[in-house]
Amino acid sequence: MSVGQYVTERFIGKLILAWLAALILAGIGTVYTPFSLVEIAGVIGMLGTLGILAIQVHNTSNNRVEPEDAGEYVDGTERSDTSDDVVNGDGDGASTEYDVGATEGLSATERRVQNELIRESYRRFTEQPFTFWPSPQGERLRSYLNDEFEDVDEDVIDKVWRFSKDDGFFKRRPGKRSLTITPTTLWRAKELGEELLLDDAVQDEILDVLLQSYRSDPTYPQVDRDELIEAVGRSSDVVDHNLWLLREKGYVETQAYINSSDGGYSEAEITKLGRQVSQ
Repeated sequence: MSVGQYVTERFIGKLILAWLAALILAGIGTVYTPFSLVEIAGVIGMLGTLGILAIQVHNTSNNRVEPEDAGEYVDGTERSDTSDDVVNGDGDGASTEYDVGATEGLSATERRVQNELIRESYRRFTEQPFTFWPSPQGERLRSYLNDEFEDVDEDVIDKVWRFSKDDGFFKRRPGKRSLTITPTTLWRAKELGEELLLDDAVQDEILDVLLQSYRSDPTYPQVDRDELIEAVGRSSDVVDHNLWLLREKGYVETQAYINSSDGGYSEAEITKLGRQVSQ
């Protein structure tokens, strides 16, 4: 039943009760007054109807549900198709858990700048997911925005950069000044049209491989990157991206050495939380 139908039925029910009460009171009133039953019932019923109507209007105005945002502005254009098809790992997910919009309170120009910041950050991330950006990387991103938006004041770019960090699109390496993106940036990049290489099935396969390695030798459960890619049977980019997300969730840990491979890590192992999820 819709909210409108529910409200209508309640209103009709109140009217019926009001008229029944009016008839009862009118019957009693005819004993003590010279007015007829119809006249008394009409007056009482009219007053009761007006009272119920006033109460109904008051409750409706106080309990009015504001409509949800029918869309979001992407590059200054309102998007009205708030679909539930938000990435859930395989790109076809129907979960709204990862709905991520632009920072609230930004103007159309500021939102346009932030959208490009998210896109460019994601593109750089895809080149090497496990590499933390050194401190100058943030300056290079800001320089990129300055070149991309020559008509935008630098204060606007600084504001967007600060708000984006505060809203969790970026995070600092513990104890360091280097930066990296967060899963929030991935979901936002997806909404902005970027194609993610995430796949639930690949993540499950990665966890299975790491779990089997742990069961075989709990004292040394690490799996070499090349061995992991071969065992999963997918491209290195797909494995690296999905492993990165698993690490962000706390399901795996990675290790990198001086001569680490191109992926930015040498070995991976499943964590206690990852074992609990997999078993």
